[in-house]
Amino acid sequence: MSALPAANVSGPASAARTRARPLGLGFLSLAGLTYVLVVLGALVRAHGAGLACPDWPLCFGEVIPEMDFKVAFEWGHRALAGSVGLLFLALGALTLRDPVAGPPLRLGLLLAAALLALQIVLGGLTVLELLATWTVTSHLVTGNAFALSLVLLGRGLLRLDEDRLDQPSASPSLRVAISLAGALLFVQIVLGGLVSSSYAGLVCPDWPTCMDGRFFPTFRGIQGLHVFHRTVGYSVVMAIAAAAWLARHHPGVSRWLFAAAGLSVAQVAVGVLNVLWRLPVEITALHSALAAALVCTIGVGLRESWREG
Repeated sequence: MSALPAANVSGPASAARTRARPLGLGFLSLAGLTYVLVVLGALVRAHGAGLACPDWPLCFGEVIPEMDFKVAFEWGHRALAGSVGLLFLALGALTLRDPVAGPPLRLGLLLAAALLALQIVLGGLTVLELLATWTVTSHLVTGNAFALSLVLLGRGLLRLDEDRLDQPSASPSLRVAISLAGALLFVQIVLGGLVSSSYAGLVCPDWPTCMDGRFFPTFRGIQGLHVFHRTVGYSVVMAIAAAAWLARHHPGVSRWLFAAAGLSVAQVAVGVLNVLWRLPVEITALHSALAAALVCTIGVGLRESWREG
């Protein structure tokens, strides 16, 4: 049997493809840094440090204020956010200058830049509006979306640098299942932000019931919000499990969905501990960390399911 012909790896196009790999790794590293930023934001809120710097963009009118524990937490969150923004601009400029990587990723870079700009504005409004529910929730959702956009950009760049065999297209039922799981997860992230910003984490002090042996005492007010958050959380686990089962013969999607299924079960368990242990800071931060990981795994799985070939 004769050997397959070697791929042509010479010429300017090949050199440009090679440059795509370090750029892709750079975006994935930045996604990891953004992930840390999302978790740090949860810690800032859990420690009650969201207004430790009462003004914005400065802190007590200074670039580097006098520090105490809470100010250091909030100022550190801002400093890390600024670093993420600058690194994104640098990586984005390098990518746009690349003749191979730039054109196919231009739209993705534009969307990520828009998310970053929105996140900066929401960060300022969160302080200026004194931790209003809508700003805190929007800030959380946009931060997760920006982290996912960085992951997708990194994977897109790495794909440019690799010779991949075509993979089978996902079935319509699989695409619908993943899309449903993604939509439910989006709703759950929004509800989680509302529960946190409304201080509704312990309005249902029991588990698996909410209060006084009742699972659904009300769907009104902040207790109803908490009940709805629990209900959608269980639905997310079931939707992801169903999508993972449908994707079991699709290797490009199944690994992400099975990872998401495990994360969703862990997320529910951590949510239960949050209630039973009365919102310890570490468990609250872990809850946010698992949520961000779920967004990225479901987001990549959804992208893979809609990718042709």
